[in-house]
Amino acid sequence: MHSDEPARNEESLDPEDWNALRALGHQMLDDMLTYLQTIRDRPVWQPIPDQIRDQFQEPLPLDPQSPEHVYKAFLLHILPYPWGNIHPRFWGWVAGTGTPLGMLAEMLAAGFNPNVWGGNHVAGYVEVQVLNWLKEIFGFPTTASGLLVSGGSMANLIGLTVARNAKAGFDVRRHGLLAAPKRLRLYGSSEIHSSIQKAVELLGLGTEALRKISVNAEFQIDFAELEAAIAEDVAQGYQPFCVVGNAGTVNTGAIDDLNALAVICEQHGLWLHVDGAFGALAILSPQLCPLLNGLERADSLAFDLHKWLSMPYDVGCILVRHAEDHRRAFTLTPHYLSQATRGMAAAPFRPTTMGLSCPAVSAP
Repeated sequence: MHSDEPARNEESLDPEDWNALRALGHQMLDDMLTYLQTIRDRPVWQPIPDQIRDQFQEPLPLDPQSPEHVYKAFLLHILPYPWGNIHPRFWGWVAGTGTPLGMLAEMLAAGFNPNVWGGNHVAGYVEVQVLNWLKEIFGFPTTASGLLVSGGSMANLIGLTVARNAKAGFDVRRHGLLAAPKRLRLYGSSEIHSSIQKAVELLGLGTEALRKISVNAEFQIDFAELEAAIAEDVAQGYQPFCVVGNAGTVNTGAIDDLNALAVICEQHGLWLHVDGAFGALAILSPQLCPLLNGLERADSLAFDLHKWLSMPYDVGCILVRHAEDHRRAFTLTPHYLSQATRGMAAAPFRPTTMGLSCPAVSAP
């Protein structure tokens, strides 16, 4: 451009006044830290008044709103009415609390704003480090694969997808379930989480493919009934492929005998998927970890970090013992995500080979 040409006006997402935004940001931070510090002075939960609910029925705003105006609305209409899980006297369901430091970490992550689909940038290395730590915690081999996901439900879906494809005996991705020589079956106790059934339905297997096995007095899966169900299905021409074990059910916190389940799966050539969304991280407790003996023998393990570890919602994880099975279930590399040999696109990781969406990272 010649020096005598006028400069072009370019639009930007930068604030019009950095100092004003800085002041507002400091105010937000102070307000939220005070809110968390004084959480015990307020009730765990309170109903939302009608006039507040009415605020969320307004038509689409067509005029710009100042950040200060939006923040004031947050303070008046949103902050006083949480679900309650951030309160120390909240004992409902299995929700985690989050922490003040976690809140600050969320701010740093949002400011850094990484798109962790791949690429040669540091966020991918951070996620792989986290996944390697998690593999170490649960006794999985370093060659195992992993993926950080939105929660236990997505982790279960991915784990069962890998199990189905690995044990179907034919190329499910290419030919679909209509090519199955036998109808597939999987098993879990009557206490399994509803996300297991939803995953089975999404995988095209149908609810009838999931045989729910009775539980004993400790709400653990009944092994005699499980063995009988597997034998019955084989005799009737079905193809068993997976058993789902519980590492902490939502109803009671029950943990199945995972070693015994691993033995059954090995005897019958079945995939052992463990849903540990609620209780798997009890392995960090010296008192409770013996209850999880055998967890390290699972073929896949789903668990949440936003429960026992109190990380902000939401973050879950799926670990898969056999990385190649994991990759075969999801690998699809379009031209726009092709691997480069240098520069910012020369990522040593292939996250798109491990799940449904791009913004996630696999272990190497």
